[in-house]
Amino acid sequence: MNLVFLQKSRKQIKPGTVFVFQLVFEPDKFRFGMVVSTSVWLGAFKDTTLVYIYDHLGNSKDDFPDFAAKKLLIPPEGINHLGWSRGFFETVAHVDLDKHPEYKFPQHHFASFVRKGVYYDEFNNQVHDPVEPIGVHGLR
Repeated sequence: MNLVFLQKSRKQIKPGTVFVFQLVFEPDKFRFGMVVSTSVWLGAFKDTTLVYIYDHLGNSKDDFPDFAAKKLLIPPEGINHLGWSRGFFETVAHVDLDKHPEYKFPQHHFASFVRKGVYYDEFNNQVHDPVEPIGVHGLR
């Protein structure tokens, strides 16, 4: 992905962290994401950071999407913290997810990329009836 350098940060990432990033082909526009958990288990990766990337193009860093609408650009994604430490993700706000449970999906399911038709929840338990949106069971 062609990301624009914004600002390096080693601040603690926690649920409710709202961040922005820019793509080189969308100058002067911002994409938004939110950390929804820092304790997801995806495959061999425990305590993974789960984020939502919103289908919203903002004109400024405070032109937030409607978090309650949960309109995502991609399914929930497990990531590491390199986006922040390398300066491509910039933290711009924090929301209290306990006070706003409507900002999160009640459950998260992920498709195995090794075994077709096998799905897991965010605690690495196999599920038989996954619920959309379905992410990938691993890190990207």
